[in-house]
Amino acid sequence: MSRTVCHLTRCAPVVVGALLLTACTATKTPSKMETTLANMAKDVVIPIEAGDVKDPLPTSPQVVEEGRQAYLQSCALCHGTDGHGATTIGRAMYPPVMDLTSPHVQHWNDAQLFWIIQNGVRLTGMPAWKSSLSETDTWKIVAFIHALPQVGPAPPAVAVVSKSEKELIQYGRTLYRQEGCFMCHQLNGEGGKVGPDLTLEGTRGRSEDWLIGHFKDPTKYSPGSTMPPFPNLTDAQLKALTAFLESQKGQHNGHGK
Repeated sequence: MSRTVCHLTRCAPVVVGALLLTACTATKTPSKMETTLANMAKDVVIPIEAGDVKDPLPTSPQVVEEGRQAYLQSCALCHGTDGHGATTIGRAMYPPVMDLTSPHVQHWNDAQLFWIIQNGVRLTGMPAWKSSLSETDTWKIVAFIHALPQVGPAPPAVAVVSKSEKELIQYGRTLYRQEGCFMCHQLNGEGGKVGPDLTLEGTRGRSEDWLIGHFKDPTKYSPGSTMPPFPNLTDAQLKALTAFLESQKGQHNGHGK
């Protein structure tokens, strides 16, 4: 029996209890018992899966600052610039996003935080960032999270300026995942089927202005569209998301249209 299976067998009541929470409505504030069970399940599984990977980066103010910038682009939408999670999206999740400055989060070591960011946590709103964030940027975010209680909140995100086309597309890829676009759209065979397949979006000839306008007011550009607007994204972020979509010119997989 593997170490993971062995630990989960001994802790089965905790894990099963947390799993049962998925049957509860997500419109109510979780009870203390529900929150405790969910946290206990995470505390059982995460250390086992994370192993003893070592942070390859030195501890320095520069690494923390670079982690701050990566955090602003990928994490602040849900966790807030101060890490407390007091955002509209963060509070609406089930369970709500964790306060990154709390002792509960701060007790996780570098390897455990790295694993969480890279792989996500099932049954929560925490997605896997492995395909969007490099391991180096993930380690930098880990350094920033551990420094949060000392360095304080990150300043508001700055506009996306002076980025190369490659950097703009990569940031757009991050926003695509961050904003949950994959839940409704397929891309290269992965994602939902509510909206059109975006695998060939870059071949459709839609202008940047059209795509940005569509993000701001979908029904104006596509009457009857069920896609929600994205008022939380700046024009610079919409430009990055558009650049990512315009770069999608792969083989169509037959899903959507």
